[in-house]
Amino acid sequence: MINSLSCDLFIRIKNASLSGKKNITAPYSLFSQNILTLLRSHGFIKDFSVDTDKRSFTITSPKINSVNIISKPGRRLYSKHTSLPWGKTPKSLIIVSTSTGLLSQKEAAVRKLGGELIAEIY
Repeated sequence: MINSLSCDLFIRIKNASLSGKKNITAPYSLFSQNILTLLRSHGFIKDFSVDTDKRSFTITSPKINSVNIISKPGRRLYSKHTSLPWGKTPKSLIIVSTSTGLLSQKEAAVRKLGGELIAEIY
């Protein structure tokens, strides 16, 4: 049983990237689709497709070295736009769930939006 589809998605992508797999599958959810769209726009995955019959994703060419899951099902962390954390590396991506959708930390700071800190990817 999967407690959090987003945590499972991050771990699947990281493990596939470290093992050198070109394609992986993951269970479908709308939140996961928004995460994958953000990862694709920042170059962490090449592309993804949705299989509505099997309710799953097929993700191609993952490029993630490490994932730090910040918010977990038992502990949600929120931050104001003035105190959003910075990543460990300049190319890291911190995903923030705001009232306008999922944004990167840099974009949320520019729009002056705070929200739930989901994960840091680098």
